[in-house]
Amino acid sequence: MSVEEIYETEKRNEDNLFDIHFHLEGSFWRAYEWSAYLSRNFPSDLKDDERLNPMKKTTKNCEEGYVQVGLQLPSFDKYFPNVTDNEEIFEMNSKHITIHAESFFKGEDLSDYETILNEWKSTIKLSSKEKKKYKEIKIESNIKPTLDSLLKEIIRYPIESKNLIESLRFLSHIRDMAIKITE
Repeated sequence: MSVEEIYETEKRNEDNLFDIHFHLEGSFWRAYEWSAYLSRNFPSDLKDDERLNPMKKTTKNCEEGYVQVGLQLPSFDKYFPNVTDNEEIFEMNSKHITIHAESFFKGEDLSDYETILNEWKSTIKLSSKEKKKYKEIKIESNIKPTLDSLLKEIIRYPIESKNLIESLRFLSHIRDMAIKITE
């Protein structure tokens, strides 16, 4: 799923303000942006350090970063107690899970969700790995690539340790570099 698609699914209105969307990536279910915020703050008996851990990532198309949380299917009952058995609240297909969580956030005013999300995102720092990746993205966007640099980047890419989404993003990046070389 591209960053643009993530942003599109995370745009909200009154009807879907409290929906939490998880997308299957490898063996993990990931929620992004507003869904990640709702997942992290879902009412439960968990202490703050036991809740889902948000990660901030960057891509060439989203330099300010996006936030995600992830978990495996057996963990849903821990983070979302009494939800997976309720068919009115929990919808699942092979690639997508939706939790209709409005009843769990009763009394909370989240109508200005964009401001709440941006304030929350500003508190999440990029990991050192993501900071390095961000710097590389900034440098690469300012320099016209060469065929030699493209080949080196392909050779250095650790594809064996990457999931399908990360590999597709890399392939997209390589395609963009190849286009710049041929211009």
